Amino acid sequence: MTTSRLLSVENLTLHTHDQRVLVDDISFHLDRREILALVGESGSGKTLTSLALMHLLPEGVHQAAGRVLFNGETLDARKTLSLRGCRIATVFQEPMTSMNPTLRIGEQIAEVLVRHRQFSWKQAQHEAIALLDRVGIVNPAQRARQYIHQLSGGMRQRVMIASAISGQPELLIADEPTTALDVTIQAQILALLQGLQQEMGMGILLITHDLSVVARYADRVCVMQQGQLIEQGNVLDTLGAPNHPYTRKLVVASAVHVPAAVAHVEQSPLLELRNISKSYPVPRRLPIWPAKRQTVLHPANLSIAQGEIVGLIGESGSGKTTLGSAAIGLIAADGGEVHFQGEHLQGQQLKTLRRHAQIIFQDPYASLNPKISVGEQIAEPLRVWQLRKGAAIEERVKELLALVGLKAEHAGRLPGAFSGGQRQRIAIARALAMEPKLLVADEAVAALDLSVRGQILELFNSLRHKLGLSVLFISHDLSAVRQLCDRVVVMYHGKIVESGSTESVINQPQDSYTRQLLAAAPDIQQALAQRSTAA
Repeated sequence: MTTSRLLSVENLTLHTHDQRVLVDDISFHLDRREILALVGESGSGKTLTSLALMHLLPEGVHQAAGRVLFNGETLDARKTLSLRGCRIATVFQEPMTSMNPTLRIGEQIAEVLVRHRQFSWKQAQHEAIALLDRVGIVNPAQRARQYIHQLSGGMRQRVMIASAISGQPELLIADEPTTALDVTIQAQILALLQGLQQEMGMGILLITHDLSVVARYADRVCVMQQGQLIEQGNVLDTLGAPNHPYTRKLVVASAVHVPAAVAHVEQSPLLELRNISKSYPVPRRLPIWPAKRQTVLHPANLSIAQGEIVGLIGESGSGKTTLGSAAIGLIAADGGEVHFQGEHLQGQQLKTLRRHAQIIFQDPYASLNPKISVGEQIAEPLRVWQLRKGAAIEERVKELLALVGLKAEHAGRLPGAFSGGQRQRIAIARALAMEPKLLVADEAVAALDLSVRGQILELFNSLRHKLGLSVLFISHDLSAVRQLCDRVVVMYHGKIVESGSTESVINQPQDSYTRQLLAAAPDIQQALAQRSTAA
């Protein structure tokens, strides 16, 4: 054991109570000032491994063999409890289920500072605001007074990171910490974590499916497949010249960017938004203060033709989700008009969109009922709208699960039994159960690994051709937008700053923000080439 060794995992094996092997005899180590990436597909055991390190395994899963050492000492449950939140911290994949919805954001971060760093409550509140500012949140003092559900998905994840680093940990376990972030903020957050790692001598276990991020930021990488650790080594050797066929498959899937296929698109729009705007009241500290409103969406115009896939890109908080929600009547716009199939929909008429328009939310766990089996949740809209009856419902559920790459036996399980990527596939299956004409996909592939992401993108494309399905594809993944979308709309600070065909916007951007967005997009081959030159 060297003085630089921070974490050692030896022969870790995880079983279910019925002795099904989930993680099979894996060993790896992490040094101080090192970023170790743990990569693999959804369900490969990455997150379970990290939960085992923290003694946070879900019910029904136990450690059958192996041990974990931190600073040379074996971590048992009692020892881990004393270290969690201070010397060992975690950034979980889903901030909505990790943060307390009844406490203000600043209070939750301040609580960590008071408990683990002995700050006074007043000092802790000021430091909480400083931490929010450090992770790139605009108007941190205002955000500190808000609740977690009032933020966009990207901002929620940044709050999680601020909370995690507040205890100045030696080991940070980051489970998909930038999945929900746009490329510019992703680069800032990863650079921040990299800087903290060097400044504090911190080790980072980075769990991700994004190999371009691994190529740019990690020092070493471990590749997992079906609970086994199949390959590990330094990033340049492992990703630049992989030995295992599965690793080669992941690298190829990450590197290939297929240009968007231009579909034949009807001229008459299926959905047309005219001057849609939205604002929210700003919380007042005192009732006598004048009421103010914050505009999150300036008057915006957007149309989607039948069979067309339109990409909506921009950084977190730019208004993408607000525009998508207003498009299908989930939130009431302050002004503007919604036209669907040539009909102007107003008030209660917007509810008619629910039969023909569905949305896939960014956070699958928050949109699925944790107490109802996934099969029942997929079947529910079939029963409510009488789209199938009797045994045909069960058959349709099996078809939908197969359509998104899941098995028929998964229908009987609860959402908590699945990985983040698998939950997103369940949410997609439920949305498709309605056989919609319009699908709003809000970061629908953000939580998916590369190979499954490719399958889902192909699925969207296939459904467009088979069913004439139209898609509003909200994403920060520019490679996915390039592969799938016919047109691209770019948003910045609540305004549409550029739109046009995918080819013209990606290859010849006119707006300075679009150019900045494209420049920040990670690229695995470019990152590996830079490492090779530096070496």
